This record gives sequence, C-alpha cells and structure tokens, in this order.
Amino acid sequence: MMDEQQFANVDQLFAPMKRRHKTATLPVSGNAVRIQSLTEREVSAFQSATIAANGTGLKKSRLEDANRRLIVLCLVDGAGNRILNDSHIAKLADWDGADTAFLYNECIGHVGLKTEDIEGLVKNSEGTTVVD
Repeated sequence: MMDEQQFANVDQLFAPMKRRHKTATLPVSGNAVRIQSLTEREVSAFQSATIAANGTGLKKSRLEDANRRLIVLCLVDGAGNRILNDSHIAKLADWDGADTAFLYNECIGHVGLKTEDIEGLVKNSEGTTVVD
C-alpha cells in the first residue's frame, strides 16, 4: 500500500502569513537584534528599487546602499514593529563594516534570498546604462 501524501489546498496556501523571526548578535558591537521575514511583495520591491525607472539600467546609488536597505526592512522590535526607516540607511554607512556585512548575510538568508540573486541582478544588467 502506498502512502498518500497530503497536499495543501487553496485556503491553506493563502492563509494569512505569519512572520518568522530570528535573533542575531552583531560580532563587533555585541548588540542583539531581531530579524523578520519579508513577504514576496517586499522582496520584489527591495530588488526592483535598484532598477532604473526606465528599466534600462541600475541606479548606482540604490545598488550602493542595497545592503543597508535590506537591513532597514528586516530589523524589528519584540512586537514585530520595524525599528528603522529610510532615514537610517545613510546612518548605517557609519557602522562597523563587519557588523553590517554579518547582518546583511543574516537578513538575506532569513528572507530566502541568496547572495547569488543580488549578484545575478548586477550581472544581468551589465552593459546597460547606470542611472542615478
């Protein structure tokens, strides 16, 4: 007799999303932070923010701050409320690079992206106009 596997139905697939969270401790500052998962809509908006409005290139300034933009999207307090906003993107540039690199990698993994996804975005846009 074969095992019958249960598959999700439409209602289960579209049930309200429950955010996932994880805690990470920054290697240099020692601060503990809470990272939240993102929806597909949020991930797509993060990725597309790097593309020029005319669709023919990358926004150099947005590519330069992509790591920090993802950190801003992911850090939350104990109640799940974002603790950073766009005004913090520039301030994160003054953090120790080891902390931001560590946190970016933690965020990428938690939201389901891979560094290859971001590198692929850049590679696929090579030869196109970089727009600021």
